[in-house]
Amino acid sequence: MRKHLRRVRDIGLRRLVIAVALLIAVMAASVAGYLASRNTTDQESFFGDDSNPDRVNVTVWITKVDPTTQQLSVTIVDVAPNGALADTDGNFTQDVTLTTAAIGNWKADIKAGDSAPDIEQKVSVDGAVTDYPFDRYTGRLEVHVFNAQGNNLPLALTVVNTDPFFGLTTTAATSQNGGLAVKLGLHRSAPTIVFAVFIMLLMLGLATGAVVAAFYILHWRRGLIFPGCSMMAAILFALIPLRNAVPGNPPIGSIIDFGSFFIAEAVISMSLISSIVLGFRHQRSIERAESALAEEIPSDDAATAAAERP
Repeated sequence: MRKHLRRVRDIGLRRLVIAVALLIAVMAASVAGYLASRNTTDQESFFGDDSNPDRVNVTVWITKVDPTTQQLSVTIVDVAPNGALADTDGNFTQDVTLTTAAIGNWKADIKAGDSAPDIEQKVSVDGAVTDYPFDRYTGRLEVHVFNAQGNNLPLALTVVNTDPFFGLTTTAATSQNGGLAVKLGLHRSAPTIVFAVFIMLLMLGLATGAVVAAFYILHWRRGLIFPGCSMMAAILFALIPLRNAVPGNPPIGSIIDFGSFFIAEAVISMSLISSIVLGFRHQRSIERAESALAEEIPSDDAATAAAERP
């Protein structure tokens, strides 16, 4: 008896150790995924001639990617002259003009002796938002700093991505008029893709659950089972806020819709309607059979009683 109890205790302890080890492994993998995905935020890329002592340092922050309007919000900060271009206070020794290939406010004049302001601009990008969550965008960032004579000054450009929903790839491009040009490649961050794909699989799984419930109701002619119908109705209307919960607010007609949402809605709707309509017919058959059985039972009792009379 003691050996049996000791064996049971050892088995339970072994299972507990395995469960704890699996939990630690899952948590470690999840944290590793976070550490890998955090590199998509605050990415820094460097371009230009940073070895030239007489240059202008420019930092461009990519703050938000708006796929709907096909625009990229950028902030130009830390426009700082170096070497012979800077005075004792670190400002420009002469008037300069900063221009970018942006939408709207693409030009900023900086006076000699004044510190450069932060400049908010919009840059156009190209891509298909309906490819969500696998949509990708391309753009071009071009920066020039002209002196008073209209000549390009040497630049050292730093591009920083701070949008947590997008990853960034940058490559140097050529500019016909001097300055610096950078090709931008934007894609959804790994956590965004993982979450969107999980939602797609979840919607298809819920649709499968509705099909199983409808099969249980209809195949064995269970009649109207209101808990099953209520479950399917709840899932049907819950899919709408679930679909809208994905990050990025993709428009209707995206891959997520044709790949899962529309399919799940159609399957659950057909399962619910067939369970109600055909279940009602089966319920009527069940009730008629019960009524006929109830009528036969009193007649049998009367015949039995008459046979027992003397």
